[in-house]
Amino acid sequence: MAGATWLVDVGYVVKASEGQFKLDYIAAEQIIRKQFGATQTYLFNGFDPAYGISSGLQAFYTAMQAQGMQVRLQPMESGPPGTNRQRRVDVDFSAHLIWQASLPAVTTLILTTGDQDFVPAVELVRREFQKHVVLFSYEKMVNQDLIAAVNTWWQFDATQLARR
Repeated sequence: MAGATWLVDVGYVVKASEGQFKLDYIAAEQIIRKQFGATQTYLFNGFDPAYGISSGLQAFYTAMQAQGMQVRLQPMESGPPGTNRQRRVDVDFSAHLIWQASLPAVTTLILTTGDQDFVPAVELVRREFQKHVVLFSYEKMVNQDLIAAVNTWWQFDATQLARR
């Protein structure tokens, strides 16, 4: 059982990395493992059922699964190109956050997101399960209420986490 769980909102990483460096997920997980020990990682994202998953994105998911990471995909609300809306990803993320917090062996939860929608779940995890919650993210596109809700905020460091 993991000592830590890392929950990653892939959509956040994609948006927040624009104009920044691309995140090396494996290097980031290694940093987490060094700090907190055994770690289980979950990657959350949406996909458009009308178009499926691109070969490049599928290759990424396959590579991450080969590293032991769990990939959680939820269907988007389909529409004309550019109008698709993500559905269920945040709920899945929050459900996993609460589930992992309920496990006695998990002492730390690391979140990579910037969304204020996670504040109630983070507050519940800290209050009811007394778990340590770390926000591990880019410096930009992070809601201030989310920063205030966690125990610790780590910003990604390009010198350690830039994909090569």
